[in-house]
Amino acid sequence: MFKKRVLLTKAVTDQGESKREKEHRELAYRVALEGIVLLKNEGALPVEPGKIALYGAGVSRTIKGGTGSGEVNERYSVSILEGMKNAGFTVTTMNWINDYEALFREKEEVYTREARKKILKLEIMNLMADPFRYPYGREITDEDIRESDTDTCIYVVSRQAGEGGDRRLDNDDYSLSELEKKNIKKCAESYRNTIVVINTGSVFDLAFVEEIPGINGLIYFCQQGTQGGTAFADIVSGKVTPSGKLVDTWPKRYDDIPFAREYSYLNGDLENEYYREGIYVGYRNFDTFNIEPQYEFGYGLSYTQFQISYLAAIVEKTTVRVKVKVENTGDSFSGKEVVQLYVSCPQKKLKKEYQRLAAFCKSKELEPGESEELELQFEMGSLASYHEESASFILEEGDYIVRIGNSSRNTMPCTVLTLNEDVVISRHKNICRPQSPIEEISAPELVYSDDLSALEKHELKAADFETITYEYKNPPVYSDEKVDEIMEKLSIDDMIELVVGAGMGSVIFGKNYFTCPGAVGNTTSKLLEKVIINITLADGPAGLRLQKTSAVKRNGRVKMIDPQFEYMKYFPAIVRKFIFGKPEKDTVLYQFTTAFPVETAMAQTWNTELIEEVGRAISIEMSEYGVTFWLAPALNIHRNPLCGRNFEYYSEDPYLTGKMAAAVTRGVQSIDGNYVTLKHFCANNQEDNRNKVSSNLNDRALREIYLRGFEIAVREAGARGVMTSYNRVNGVYTPNSHDLCISVLRNEWGFDGVVMTDWFSTGKGLANNGLAMKAGNDLIMPGGRYYKKEIKIELENGRITEEDIRRSAANVLRSIVYSNLAKEYRVQSG
Repeated sequence: MFKKRVLLTKAVTDQGESKREKEHRELAYRVALEGIVLLKNEGALPVEPGKIALYGAGVSRTIKGGTGSGEVNERYSVSILEGMKNAGFTVTTMNWINDYEALFREKEEVYTREARKKILKLEIMNLMADPFRYPYGREITDEDIRESDTDTCIYVVSRQAGEGGDRRLDNDDYSLSELEKKNIKKCAESYRNTIVVINTGSVFDLAFVEEIPGINGLIYFCQQGTQGGTAFADIVSGKVTPSGKLVDTWPKRYDDIPFAREYSYLNGDLENEYYREGIYVGYRNFDTFNIEPQYEFGYGLSYTQFQISYLAAIVEKTTVRVKVKVENTGDSFSGKEVVQLYVSCPQKKLKKEYQRLAAFCKSKELEPGESEELELQFEMGSLASYHEESASFILEEGDYIVRIGNSSRNTMPCTVLTLNEDVVISRHKNICRPQSPIEEISAPELVYSDDLSALEKHELKAADFETITYEYKNPPVYSDEKVDEIMEKLSIDDMIELVVGAGMGSVIFGKNYFTCPGAVGNTTSKLLEKVIINITLADGPAGLRLQKTSAVKRNGRVKMIDPQFEYMKYFPAIVRKFIFGKPEKDTVLYQFTTAFPVETAMAQTWNTELIEEVGRAISIEMSEYGVTFWLAPALNIHRNPLCGRNFEYYSEDPYLTGKMAAAVTRGVQSIDGNYVTLKHFCANNQEDNRNKVSSNLNDRALREIYLRGFEIAVREAGARGVMTSYNRVNGVYTPNSHDLCISVLRNEWGFDGVVMTDWFSTGKGLANNGLAMKAGNDLIMPGGRYYKKEIKIELENGRITEEDIRRSAANVLRSIVYSNLAKEYRVQSG
């Protein structure tokens, strides 16, 4: 027999602040500092600490992140109000702020009543899709301005979006309300300096900046986690120079985005989303079609000035290294600069974007007059384009113009790479073929106007490139001595138990061998006699989402005290009594994790070394509390600014996305046995009807834009987990897509970890659980009886084989036996 403890957990009874907490909060602060973007500064910034007028929803209620699985339950977060006070500012508009707080509480009570009605109707997804909307506050009066007794004001505009719903154009999700416009106009007329701060998780309509005269400062704060307010104050005061850069193109008008009115709910068809823009996403569209943005991709100001000088290019067969010098040419402030390298590819058989990001590097902190030499490297193969007719990535002969600068619209050509003939980089098979032809946007005939006569030129030989030809077949069942010893003891029913999660009961009621309160999923605890413990899976990507406080009942079961999910706080009393513990009667456990800036803000640092530190910190917290799979990073592309979960994703650019994801992956997996889970694989770019919508797109766009980031994270960082998405791709649910889960992931990229479903994505009427096994989706989450039953039915019907199940079971088992948790808690015979 095997002995099982009543409660096995790593949550602690000590609620004191640990050394680790302080260190990780300091790291979150450093990330926030580098992720804040200065967009406009006409002498308004920096501001000497003193009297300051603060207005807007985000002053006292600064939004640290979005809603849904991307939330983090940290100990506390610093608001902009608190940060400014701590930095020595005297806030002279407390009457307005106090009135706002009263209004906030009033509106929250109204929302709570409506939310409870939805809960009683079991409309939880509708509730998630419609989070509490922060009120805008009252009108700013002449008396407010007189009492403020200062010439400088900061107005903080805040919006929050999240899982389950996309932002709306008709309710001020994407733009200012009339009251906010009126208030900002009042401030701009009344104060010498008016600084507007955008506290949103994604692109926001900034047309008002041009419409309202007198706005002389603009900051994109984004959503900066636990230390956002502290970082903001240090940027505003000039203690630290801003170095963040945009990771999206901010359009002048929403309609400048291709097919903007066909996105999500706007097209009237939530069953189908057609990606008719093809590869022309973000700056690829704006640059190619010569559309002027409000602020371009890669843009961001500093308090100082930098000069970027080209030094040399070294070409070693197919590898290109570009050396540059960055100099701080200012005389007052130190700072960091981001060097961005773009390449314009020859326009031949395949039409291409005007330019694409190929490399980037961030300088160290440079004092006035100080310089640093940097090297940017890329492989020519990364510039290949996908040719659908031949199912291959090709480099076309001709000139490849290399550009360096500090934004996509502030570059200079520095060298030319000339390829003597076409090269096939890799041969594939076409995947996920559209059900019907997709008519894409017609790209213009691009003619580069650069004078290249004085530029250094390098010849590239086609003979130096190797062509990879991929073979497509089901991978063998994973085998090693440790895994095989256990697999030999498992029946087919045991294997089905292993590939299906333990269900939501294991999450809410702690019905596990090992319990990590707040983990969103567990593998089975029913195979202890076969020496298989359960492992836990916890949400991300802005940190590790666990319960802060939990209660241990006398029977050893764990119940939550703080709501694990935001919507749970609206449960009626009778339900709360059933699932919530009582701190006055039960033993209380604590888990304090760090709320880092959201992924968009992390990407705005353009600092992969810093983001790798974040990954390492998250992994330390995983080990501290016993989490094996972190359900992050999230790599979906910012195809449209209205996507409700853009804050959880890095960028509109797949290369930047992949590099950031690879960095955090290296950090997390630097502790052996802790794993990332790249999500949501793939083309999951809207939230409305996400469980059923089909993302319809051609193979080239799929490969060059929507798969590229995942590929980088798998190939360069060895990610050990991937989560399939809710949506269909060209009519096929991603958990049932053999093309995605095996042909691309395993055959092409060499992935050898665990592929899991998103939660409930194989529920009734959705993806098929049995066919998920056949397609290479190894783990069904969160699991339950229905899921196991359907796998058995498909096995009996002959639609799947025992070999399919065995392959998935071996992959899951491998992740368990080599997990960090298994090293610490091993089931032993007694």
